[in-house]
Amino acid sequence: MTLSISFSENTQLFHLTNGNISYIIEVVHNTYLAHRYWGKALKTYGKHNQASMCKKTFAAFPDPNIPEFSLEFLPMEFPHSYQGDYKNPALRVIDDAGNDLIRLKYHSYNIFEGLPSIPDLPHARESKDDKAKTLIISMVDEIANIRVDLYYSILENTNAIIRSSKITNLGSTSLLIEQMASASLDFYYQNQNVTTMHGSHQKEFQLETQKIKHGQFKIGTTRGASGPQYVPFIAVNENNSETTGEVRAFSLIYSGNHSELVERDQYDQVRLQIGLNSDQFSWILERNQSFYSPQAILIYSINGFNGMSQIFHEFTTNHIVPPQFRNFTAPILINSWEMTYFDVNEQKMNLLIDKASELGFEAVVLDDGWFIGRNNSRTSLGDWVVDMNKFPNDLHPIISKTHALGLKFGIWFEPEMISPDSQLIDDHPEWVMKSKSYEPLLGRNQLILDLSQTTVQDFLIASISNFIETYKVDYIKWDMNRHITEPFSQISTNQHPKAYSHQYMMGLYKVINQLTTKYPDVLFENCSSGGGRFDFGMLYYFPQTWASDNTDGLDRQEIQYGASYLFHPYQMTGHVSATPNHQTQRVTPLSTRQNLASSTNMGYELDILNFNESDNLLVKEHIEDYKADRKLILSSNFYRLTSPFNSNITAWLFESKEKTDYILSIFRNRFQVYEHHHILKIPYLNPESDYYFKGIDTVISGSELMYSGINLQFEKKDFESLIFRFSKI
Repeated sequence: MTLSISFSENTQLFHLTNGNISYIIEVVHNTYLAHRYWGKALKTYGKHNQASMCKKTFAAFPDPNIPEFSLEFLPMEFPHSYQGDYKNPALRVIDDAGNDLIRLKYHSYNIFEGLPSIPDLPHARESKDDKAKTLIISMVDEIANIRVDLYYSILENTNAIIRSSKITNLGSTSLLIEQMASASLDFYYQNQNVTTMHGSHQKEFQLETQKIKHGQFKIGTTRGASGPQYVPFIAVNENNSETTGEVRAFSLIYSGNHSELVERDQYDQVRLQIGLNSDQFSWILERNQSFYSPQAILIYSINGFNGMSQIFHEFTTNHIVPPQFRNFTAPILINSWEMTYFDVNEQKMNLLIDKASELGFEAVVLDDGWFIGRNNSRTSLGDWVVDMNKFPNDLHPIISKTHALGLKFGIWFEPEMISPDSQLIDDHPEWVMKSKSYEPLLGRNQLILDLSQTTVQDFLIASISNFIETYKVDYIKWDMNRHITEPFSQISTNQHPKAYSHQYMMGLYKVINQLTTKYPDVLFENCSSGGGRFDFGMLYYFPQTWASDNTDGLDRQEIQYGASYLFHPYQMTGHVSATPNHQTQRVTPLSTRQNLASSTNMGYELDILNFNESDNLLVKEHIEDYKADRKLILSSNFYRLTSPFNSNITAWLFESKEKTDYILSIFRNRFQVYEHHHILKIPYLNPESDYYFKGIDTVISGSELMYSGINLQFEKKDFESLIFRFSKI
């Protein structure tokens, strides 16, 4: 592919391309940045897609000698207020006199090899397998004394544009940033849809598509976490197809408050924006200081939503996931939680370790309940000391036993939280996140540590480091089970009150960056009651995320399907849990729960100590099968075939990178007496090839699988599933 960023003095056009996509910006009147194109690669661009400017009543004209030119009709790259463009600005800055009028003008540009790094924030990593080039366009307001640098990076092998912005105070007094988008662009409305995700705890990643209507459509969060109510994702698409049509999608490398906006004006121009949520963001910028927005990822697909997901998966694998975990096969674990809940002890863990080794597990995880006084959810968070009443010999014997049997040992933490009933709060009440005037609200019987404080950050780094070094654990499950309600610090700060949520997030990033850098071989799993903070910012430090607390055999289909829009299945963890399900009380077959978990980074979370011999055999066989499959799953191309949101059948496909080996997973939910056939077509194969289906010892041509399909034979039961493994001959 041809990776190139060019600027033509003659046409005043910036053209970013990798041979597959093009992104084009024009400098207009040597002042304004216009968005001209983003899509399939162009050989040349002659500005023929531009709408003609014409004089309109009530329009404002920057140059009275050109009455047809108004910013109201110019598709902008980084708009700001009071320029005759009445749509939502990308930047709003207030000086010390309360003036928020700025007039940025194009100043200069710089092109360099590689990717930029953003201080104190996760960002796209360099990759030797996917080179990059970066364009910085600088804009200056000499009256307001500000400089804005717009970053655009393009990758050689991935159809993504990485955008961010940086503002620098060049004046002698402070400025207040009240709004700053990571990415903003305008385009012409052509009957596109907008797709977003919403959800709740135990019902994450729910897809929603609607027409782009006149006015503003905005989603986001002010909870101090990226989800699950609204995921940092927004896509504009042609026909809502998984396989065909253009999709332009935005996401964010950030884990805190965010917002996404679509605005269609009276002239059918559309503005798309993503970035920090201005409802709970302001930042005081002192002289000579700079502020960086989080990076936004812009994905273009010509092959529908499956094509979009392929690009997101490729991008996160090569540029987000910690390098040491890119090709890492995570251990198959058994987690103690749904077996014991808080009633965990040395005896039960010894039994669990023995049984785990017998069945072929590779890791044992001690979940909540192991630390002093932790017998319920109301106590002890922050007191990370082993409860000797439960573990009279400390944890060393069970960890040594685990390692002696060839298993990894993991443990649960909720580091950001503190219990009202804890030694830590008695010692440091000033560490609690709260206002100086009111008592804080409880959520899940707990409060939140103020991670904007350096002393709190240092405490967490020291206490977890000490634990890792003392006990030689291999895995840490990092949980976070409540969101921010009162974003305030008890400690005086020079920052604006609305800066707190971002300060908290930067404090969190500092803590986990230091820990993961210090202990690169420890596997950290991101967990926030499931999908509460499942985003690219956390994926930068933690290679896998607990997708949802809901492990139900029905609900999980929607959750995993929606999450796969952004995340490769191996980046999410899924467990085989008990039935009736502890969240929904629904009864589903063990095989279906196993097959769902096997479509992720798989583990178990149920009471294996009470298994009979038949159960033991089924689990042992399942673990052996997954061990044989997981390298393919880890490195696979992943395709969604049928959607649980509009079908009684959910199906998806794992394809090896060589396009030779496949795993097909199918779930039929409700048995209907009138249904006699379920035909599934697989469009991603080679019609000229033949494919051998293992298990049923059958050869089927690619053309038949793609165009005629196969009839699925289910038993007359609810919640059945099928797994097919096949290879190209």
